[in-house]
Amino acid sequence: MNFSPEFLTAAVDSAWLIVALPFLAGFLIIGSFLVGGIHIGDKRVFKTLAMLTSIGAVTWGFFHSIVIFEALRINPALAYQQNWDWFTCQNFKLSVGFLVDNLACMMLIVVTTVSLFVQVYTHGYMREDPGYARFYSYLSLFTGSMLGLVVSTNMFQMYGFWELVGVCSYLLIGYWWYKNSAAAACMKAFVVNRVGDFMFLVGILMLLLATKDFWSGGTCMAFVAQPGTSGTDLAGALQHALQAGTLRPELALAASSMPLMAILIFGGPMAKSAQFPLHVWLPDAMEGPTPISALIHAATMVAAGIYLVARAYPVFLAPDGGTDSIALAVVATIGTITAVMAATIALSQNDIKRVLAWSTCSQLGYMMAALGVGAFSAGLFHLFTHAFFKAMLFLGSGAVILGCHHEQDIRKMGGLSKVMPWTGATFLIGTLAIAGVPPLSAWFSKDEIVAAAMHYNPGIGWALIITAGLTAFYMFRLYFLVFTGTYRGDHKAHEVTPVMWLPLVFLAVPSMFAGGLLGFNQEAFFGAGGVNPWASFVHFQHPHVEKVDSMVMGISTIIALGGIAVSYLTYVTKTFDFNTKLVESQNPLWKISYNKWYFDDIYMAFVNKGVLPLFDKSWKLVDGIIDNIVNGMSLITSAFGEVLKYTQTGKGQYYALVIFAWVALLTWIVYLAYPLA
Repeated sequence: MNFSPEFLTAAVDSAWLIVALPFLAGFLIIGSFLVGGIHIGDKRVFKTLAMLTSIGAVTWGFFHSIVIFEALRINPALAYQQNWDWFTCQNFKLSVGFLVDNLACMMLIVVTTVSLFVQVYTHGYMREDPGYARFYSYLSLFTGSMLGLVVSTNMFQMYGFWELVGVCSYLLIGYWWYKNSAAAACMKAFVVNRVGDFMFLVGILMLLLATKDFWSGGTCMAFVAQPGTSGTDLAGALQHALQAGTLRPELALAASSMPLMAILIFGGPMAKSAQFPLHVWLPDAMEGPTPISALIHAATMVAAGIYLVARAYPVFLAPDGGTDSIALAVVATIGTITAVMAATIALSQNDIKRVLAWSTCSQLGYMMAALGVGAFSAGLFHLFTHAFFKAMLFLGSGAVILGCHHEQDIRKMGGLSKVMPWTGATFLIGTLAIAGVPPLSAWFSKDEIVAAAMHYNPGIGWALIITAGLTAFYMFRLYFLVFTGTYRGDHKAHEVTPVMWLPLVFLAVPSMFAGGLLGFNQEAFFGAGGVNPWASFVHFQHPHVEKVDSMVMGISTIIALGGIAVSYLTYVTKTFDFNTKLVESQNPLWKISYNKWYFDDIYMAFVNKGVLPLFDKSWKLVDGIIDNIVNGMSLITSAFGEVLKYTQTGKGQYYALVIFAWVALLTWIVYLAYPLA
């Protein structure tokens, strides 16, 4: 592409349109429905307009993001930030604006690309749904909220869009509100995310309290200092606070503890990105329509937590800027536990969408572990590659569900590659990519994470390598049971329409080539020989460029291929039957996996036997106190009324006598309080 410098500058400066247009589309659709939808004679026309409005807005965002990428690739100095004051009080002010740099550009491309193909796919998947237009309005609002989060210039603004993303996800997960399971799932997602968001809010308030005097009149809690102003950025304000003593480097139960503040802020990403122990909402979110599963679990809501940790990375670093901090150790540990736990659960699940949901949970753990061990670029690189093949896999699962007449149990499928060739071929590409088979995209990003983890802590490194083997096994278990063998369903399966399989084909391209094209950084792989000019897009030089360890990469690849081989011998050739034996014998390990480590049971027991009884007793106690106070006051008032009614005689001289008596009493009280000298 050959654009003029003026055009590229204008594209970066007008990046706010990428956010504004999906919001405008969403409100236009909702407004048209509420104001004129009832009176529109041809509902098909209205549905078509809703679809075109929503897709048109995100299409603009997609091409606009590509142009911004080209601008920043040619001239990184074009990175741009604009802020407007939202609240000002003396020297304190909160601002809103938009920030466009490499990190934001990467996320803009991910969100707009996946959202575009999801919305095209939606036309085929939801075309018979009576709420078709309403669904598109939710999609637009969700996309706009996520894009607003991406370009936020400061923590305050990001929290606002963070909550908007949560509200939109609640509406989308519970879109089929008349289903009890969907209503329960959206409520579960909402409640679990409120726990994390409360921690996030407390962490933000601690950050504001510690740094309120150190922003030099610039944007408060800004991620990046705005050029041409006297303000500072997040890293600078934290250093000033540490030097002034308003922030302390040690972990303590105090508002001035920097590690505690970072851990509380991390509570938001733990919930949004489904990290242990706030991961339980993610599989239940499968009750929403499949396009939402792809949008939430591939590139948007679940990626928000990863993006926040990356954008606010100075909060998690050690005071000297190193990666050997308590906060990053917590991030690495939580991410590793999540990756391993979710992978073991995915081994035994039989719902096609829930297998992919647990896979997403595990891969998010991979990304979070990468950020925790200091592999900043590798974690974001994996976020980038994962978005495309996971979106393709989720959309592929939706095609399978429709092709099998709304069947989701993989035990009732099989042999679908013969009748669904396009879906089967793209699903295989996605399965190979997530399994880390070279040279597909995740092979590049995953092994950068493993190498960095191995150098940070061998225990974490080996845990992630084992997770890679488990991922290859359960993903090919899914593929073999769905697309190979003989069909086991009750109704004849069929391929979906082109409007549904064409997005899969387009997403297959970055699933295959994004890693090699954008991630093959010669310096990262070999330590010398120059840098791929495209690689700077996902390698941010912060805090360092990760060099891949060829031995670790080889071991990880061999274990992944071994997982595929074991899956093939188990589900295709039936050479191994240990899986059947585990199920039939109700092996304790299998039961732990199948029952999702019993987290739902533990939480429900805690709520039903702990929280609710305590709430009930507290409520009754407080209610009793309030009732007694109100009843007591009414009795006292009534008693005073009974006594005072006898003073109302209607005789003037009696009233004068009462007034004189009160004046004399008050004079006597004043004399006692202030006696004459």
